[in-house]
Amino acid sequence: MGRPSPLEIYALLDKSNCQDCGRDTCMAFSTDLLERKVTVQDCTHLMQDPKQATKRDKLIALVAPPQKAIIVGVGDRKCIVGGEEVLNRHQLTYYNETAIFIEIADDDPDLETTAKYLSDLVVERMGDVLRVNGIALRCVSGDAEQFKLAAKRLSEVSPLPIMLACMNPEILLAGAEGIKQLRPLLYAATKASWEQVGKFAIQNNLPLVAVSNNLDELMSLSASLQKLGVKDIVLDAMTVFGPGNLALTYDNIMQLRVAAIDKEDTNAGFPVMGVPAAYWSQVDTNDGKELWEHQYQEIIMAAIMESIDTSLLVLHSGKTKEEIWALLAIMTLRQSIFSDPRIYPSVDAGIYEIGEPNDMSPIFVTSNYRLTKIPVEIDIKGANVNAYLLVVDSEGIGIESAVAGGQFSAGAIAEAVKEFGVFDKVKHRILIIPGMAARLSGALEDEADAYVVVGPRDSSGIGKYMKEQWKPEEFMKIYKEMKE
Repeated sequence: MGRPSPLEIYALLDKSNCQDCGRDTCMAFSTDLLERKVTVQDCTHLMQDPKQATKRDKLIALVAPPQKAIIVGVGDRKCIVGGEEVLNRHQLTYYNETAIFIEIADDDPDLETTAKYLSDLVVERMGDVLRVNGIALRCVSGDAEQFKLAAKRLSEVSPLPIMLACMNPEILLAGAEGIKQLRPLLYAATKASWEQVGKFAIQNNLPLVAVSNNLDELMSLSASLQKLGVKDIVLDAMTVFGPGNLALTYDNIMQLRVAAIDKEDTNAGFPVMGVPAAYWSQVDTNDGKELWEHQYQEIIMAAIMESIDTSLLVLHSGKTKEEIWALLAIMTLRQSIFSDPRIYPSVDAGIYEIGEPNDMSPIFVTSNYRLTKIPVEIDIKGANVNAYLLVVDSEGIGIESAVAGGQFSAGAIAEAVKEFGVFDKVKHRILIIPGMAARLSGALEDEADAYVVVGPRDSSGIGKYMKEQWKPEEFMKIYKEMKE
């Protein structure tokens, strides 16, 4: 089934343009529903009018992605996994980034400390905030009371969504009973335990993971759980290491995704997870190699899974400050993969103050492409330079491409200079443009009535440039001579 059009969605609305959803028209609601900026539930007419029930059900079915989205946890830190429409990002976009869960043993004496660290961990990169999405509590003790107590302690110190991981259904459900209001993810329903775990999930409206290393058996488990009444399922074909097994793990994940998204198999139409943390139970780590070498293998597997839009990952490495490198690798890769290829990431045009600039501080000029503006700002700060940064609207395109395409031009820069009153802030008329825009300097001097100097091609050279080439008095002398 192809992607619906806004007109198909519009046909199922009442066309009243009531604006209760916050949109001006029902057509605007249709467009935003297609882009997942609103939900069917935001249309009060459909939800509250019994006469609209048939249309509502049709609309829900129409906009439902072939891979169902599952919510784990509650509150501000809840995470949504799955819900994708395409196999490859360039076909449309990925909507819900891979959720990263870190496993903690239920008998870990540092459970609270680790949970707090993971909950508070924030990495700001290129304008985005990168975080861990959840904690997987692994039953190591084999004791129901210990597991239940650990789950309770974990829920009290961390707002992160919790995955309860235990292959013994009695222990698993004992742990879930105490925190079921927090919507934990139950791991796992197997060939032996699916009915017991499934009934508990239905009674408490909880998501669960169906697990099998045999895809046919996994599809059978999915079908049985759905027939039982379970609605929220995550699929795990198991992660295996060793010669040839990386390819097997990759292939199983891709088969599940293809079956869901391309073939619309309802038994496969759920989020798919992987467990790179399984490395530590499958590989002999007492082989004389250093710890980081084993951690690296785990992270390589995680990166491979993330690159093919695996919905959820469980990692062992990354739970301490010393292991932050492991999380940084996965979180920065995720940031790239889950950017929207349909739009240029941009920031607002304007004049930005960096540090504490005065009336003789330099004015740097850059584009409003986010991955240009932010590094330039960081490099100016890193060079301990107090400056103004003039961000020009280049339609979110980087310097080199925008110069070639005309979005970053002498006219556009001059217009920004005037619009934002750049020279009202300083006692000079000097603009520093990027080295990649050097060819604009002559025209810009005329259009902006300024003395234009060409800065480094890369913002990493700003510190050196300021020490060796920034001579405002000399530049202003030349400017005055030019005007005479």
